[in-house]
Amino acid sequence: MPNTISFRQQEGIATLSFDNPARRNALGGEELDAIEGALETLDATTRVLLITSSDDRIFCAGADLTQILDGSLNGDRFQSVTNQIAELSVPTIAVLTGNVFGGGAELALSCDFRLGREGIAMRIPAAAIGLCYPVQGIERLTKRLGVPLAKRLLVAAETFSTDDMLALRLVDRIVPAAQLREEAEAYARALLSLAPMAVTSMLTIIRQLEVGELDQKTAADLASACAASEDVQEGILAQREKRSPNFKNR
Repeated sequence: MPNTISFRQQEGIATLSFDNPARRNALGGEELDAIEGALETLDATTRVLLITSSDDRIFCAGADLTQILDGSLNGDRFQSVTNQIAELSVPTIAVLTGNVFGGGAELALSCDFRLGREGIAMRIPAAAIGLCYPVQGIERLTKRLGVPLAKRLLVAAETFSTDDMLALRLVDRIVPAAQLREEAEAYARALLSLAPMAVTSMLTIIRQLEVGELDQKTAADLASACAASEDVQEGILAQREKRSPNFKNR
């Protein structure tokens, strides 16, 4: 793995970090390969993924424009990685330590949850430099944000402040810089405390609904499996006994 990307899995939480602030954490072919490889190694005990940056000025600037211009990288290659993130079976949290630009915005919006620090900005400047954003990315952003906001982000290339991002639900929470990483870790641990079968089942159903391809039988089977699980019995018993449940994902 290149030194511009780091990845670790520990106690049920995986953390993927962008570590190339000199290049504004732009993602070239080597970085995209490393991200794909890391995501493919998620083990069975990992139930939450944090995506963040080691730098407090920039989260990610998206695809490396130098490689886009010289033809060694194209939007579809970047898109394959955001697709992989959007389709993961575990909840994903984007921890926006700094500004979010270009494909970095789509990458963040491909995650299930977004926490950002005070004072950052988000912008996709594709129209300002003459690029049409990749079609699948336009589709995802339009479905997740709605047509009016997708137009503002993509067609008008607006810059959104943290107040804008919170009001428009581009992020779920804005946190002071000194507290952001701790808050993100706490949120990940809160997700980790929930019944994994219920979390992954509902996440699967929500993702099918988002793309308009709900498989009714699969959804019903997932719900039935949760209802018949040992975990639901444990969850109910734990509530009655006023203690934390001990879920076993079965």
